[in-house]
Amino acid sequence: MRFPIFTSIVFTLTTHSATAYKPWNGTIPESVNEECRQALSTDIDCPFVLGRDSVESGLYLKDPALAASYCSSWLRPATESGSGSDNDEDKQSVASDSSTIATKDDFKVNLLKAIKDIKIVGKFAFDEEIEIPEDFNISVQGVGDIKLPLKKAQAMKIITQARQAPFGRGSDTIVDTSVRKTWELDPEQFTIGGDEWSDYLQELCELVAQKMGINTPIHAELYKMLLYEKGAMFKAHTDTEKIPNMFGTLAISLPSKHRGGEVVLEHCGEDIVYESYKSQASCAAWYSDVHHEVLPVKSETELQPLRECVGGWLAQEQKDRKTPYACHVLDHEYTQANISQKSLKGADMTRFMALQQALEGCPVTMFLALLEREEVGMIDFAEPEMQAFYPLSLALARTLDIYPDPFKGYHPPLYSVDESVCRLKTLRDLQGDAVTDDLVITENYVLDPSAFKGVKSEKAYEFSGNSGTTATHWYRGSTIVIVPHGSVAGLLSQLDSHRDSSPEMQIKYIVHLCSQPDMQDHLINTMVSLVENVMPKLEIYPDLMKDKSVLPKVVRIALQYERYHFLRQWMIEPDDDDKTLDNFNKLKKGLSLAMASKDGLVHKRKVVSHFVPLPSDLPTDALPTPGPILEWTRQTLQNMFDGDGPTEVTTDDASPAADFSLYSEHPVIFLKELVVPLF
Repeated sequence: MRFPIFTSIVFTLTTHSATAYKPWNGTIPESVNEECRQALSTDIDCPFVLGRDSVESGLYLKDPALAASYCSSWLRPATESGSGSDNDEDKQSVASDSSTIATKDDFKVNLLKAIKDIKIVGKFAFDEEIEIPEDFNISVQGVGDIKLPLKKAQAMKIITQARQAPFGRGSDTIVDTSVRKTWELDPEQFTIGGDEWSDYLQELCELVAQKMGINTPIHAELYKMLLYEKGAMFKAHTDTEKIPNMFGTLAISLPSKHRGGEVVLEHCGEDIVYESYKSQASCAAWYSDVHHEVLPVKSETELQPLRECVGGWLAQEQKDRKTPYACHVLDHEYTQANISQKSLKGADMTRFMALQQALEGCPVTMFLALLEREEVGMIDFAEPEMQAFYPLSLALARTLDIYPDPFKGYHPPLYSVDESVCRLKTLRDLQGDAVTDDLVITENYVLDPSAFKGVKSEKAYEFSGNSGTTATHWYRGSTIVIVPHGSVAGLLSQLDSHRDSSPEMQIKYIVHLCSQPDMQDHLINTMVSLVENVMPKLEIYPDLMKDKSVLPKVVRIALQYERYHFLRQWMIEPDDDDKTLDNFNKLKKGLSLAMASKDGLVHKRKVVSHFVPLPSDLPTDALPTPGPILEWTRQTLQNMFDGDGPTEVTTDDASPAADFSLYSEHPVIFLKELVVPLF
């Protein structure tokens, strides 16, 4: 079972300006009379404006009727107290406005209406998906640098440095895991780094101000790191004021795969639910008086059917799988510019994250891609809507021009589909790197057979000869591609023969991955298989590889990872001994180092038998080993056994030593004089 973990960095939000708490600043309707306007625009003397006991602590207008009553009592001294001419002028002013405010009750009604008519700019809370800076890093005392997304091993180490988070009850601060079950770290226990972090945090503060209707600069002060493991939660509560001028909380959820942990925020009868598990990284902010609850972090038993389904698929032998890869079509539309994990929306993101969690640890790769289905066929002019265009068809019958919209907005159906092809366009990995941009796939491997039903198509028409009008319809969408490791090379080899597709892009992509220090073994297999698959086409059309440095890199990696059988295939050129010897000379140094290493004879037999197999071991259709290469092998083995020969031999070395003698022109002498004395 996966270890669910939900990680957040929490900041307190502060500002020193009272106007920050008035999301309706500057939006009072023109129709509001002067006394109401004065009440609504006062910063410090009208406690009702913010719906709390004072401006310093007020945030929201909660009870307009009560507010009107407060404001009425606040205005009364200004119109009823005092003496002399000033007081008379005040009375006359009030009388002159009697058409608008006839009585105290009329004033309350008008003020209440004015308050309700005020346009509210901000919300009490918001959440948003974010993209954390590339150089972001976080380090915990006693643990070191934290790798994201957070995995179980490091999470457990962090917990050893953390403590159970307390909460306030009255004047007491207590720990009770039935109310709050959360691990916390103080700011002194961890550091956040990265050249872009400070500016990025300020951008988030500006986003908070925009979303929450705050019209003055705000500041985010680091407060805690929180970790929610399975079952973690925090029952409904409001935040306490942790520092002077605090008005809210900002939580940044770091990449960590989990389910549950939703934050339910409630204010004045309205709810907002922050679901951090739907995004790779996200943030949420809310005012301090907002009632909120953290729901329990769940285990992922709901993913079990998905795991079992994929597990059964992978358990089959690769050659027996009827579906070598699978495409799940997404609900939303994406473009070449934004088809990436961070751009996924709504249900697409939810399903993607569930797949990613369910498939973790499985020998499977996921890609994102644009999906295109192309249909070519004849137009049915028998349709009533097409009769008016029939003369157009005849008039243009002998042209080869393509007309994007010859039928003035009407798109006739195809009378027959003569050709249909499905393509993956702009295939990207989960880091957003482009893999390739044009592959042909089998439509049966698209999971939903009705995926293109109801999808609006793009169309083009070609008028040619007596055969009538040919139309091409394109249906486009986006897809998640799920590929077992052993099938990645096969998928990337499916070039579009109609478009002279080049394999260069995908080979360069795989070579780059194989050059990384944390390279996974299956990538070498993918690289070798991919090059083997496309080599016949490259031999016919060598210009498809514009970058001449790519294939030499393939050879170096294959030599580094001992793919000698592949290297032999690359080395030997049919009917071109000079080219073969030239290729061999490029490999000779690496092969000599492999044979001179301290590895045992079993390993060295692998090098020799794969790169220079004995003539008796060659398949009947294999090209023979050129004489100079066979002679190099004999001499290398002779030198290896001359002198003191291999040291520290064991009984396991007897078989490979005997096999080496078969390469000699005099195998019996080789055995008697060089091999037997070692044992």
